Amino acid sequence: MGDASDLKTTVEALTKVMTSLQATVEANAKAIASLTSASTSSSGAKPGSGEHHQDRSPKHWRPDFPWYDGKTDPLVFINRCESFFLQQRIMPEEKVWMASYNLEDGAQMWYMQVQSDEGTPSTLQWTRFKELLNLRYGPPLRSAPLFELASCRRTGMVEEYQDRFQALLPRAGHLDEAQWVQLFMGGLLPPLSLAVQVQNPQSLAAAMSLARQFELMEQYTAAPSKAPVRGMLMMPGPHPALHQQPAPKAGAPTATVEGWPVKRLNQAEQDE
Repeated sequence: MGDASDLKTTVEALTKVMTSLQATVEANAKAIASLTSASTSSSGAKPGSGEHHQDRSPKHWRPDFPWYDGKTDPLVFINRCESFFLQQRIMPEEKVWMASYNLEDGAQMWYMQVQSDEGTPSTLQWTRFKELLNLRYGPPLRSAPLFELASCRRTGMVEEYQDRFQALLPRAGHLDEAQWVQLFMGGLLPPLSLAVQVQNPQSLAAAMSLARQFELMEQYTAAPSKAPVRGMLMMPGPHPALHQQPAPKAGAPTATVEGWPVKRLNQAEQDE
């Protein structure tokens, strides 16, 4: 009887342990589900939508830091650096160090001179670094970048003019969309500028597209050169009259006496 009682007690104890374990598993599952939903809502993205928060870069992705050798306009290099700094949340005191580390060739030699004049990356501010880089490798602009943009004129194809206008635009300072359009249309020169202006474009992209379209229309509507119709013979023109030699003047009548020519005198000569 004692053995049966002990077995019953053991079974009851095991049942209680199994019930406790099951309750623990259910509680853990609820906690995991709660944490997952909280993480999803705090990230600002819908589940499965593939969207990311605007202030955060995608996970497991790190863009390559740009390199610069001093052979092109530094404005592109500076823009890519600032995008990298924003995405990776780089501290201000680290910006010059990272940018200078990625200089090469002539640009690296230039920065060595900058270090001796301005100090180390820890003391050189990013704003000052950009200013020095633009002064050394930027385009040869005068002291009025806006005047350079307003003086830009189309001298050939529209595409070539667009490239020059677009290169000057970032350095001209803050301008609104309407000012961009007016400056671009003014540089097209008549009659192309008038054709674009009639369409009243509301954006710079629209004005550029219209300019290319009108240029293409001008190429197709140009007057073709006149050529003779194939299969028809050209009628020959009148031949010029031959130059006739003047007839020799008739001389005085002569006679022959014994083989010698003898001139006959007229009445006037006889009277003399």
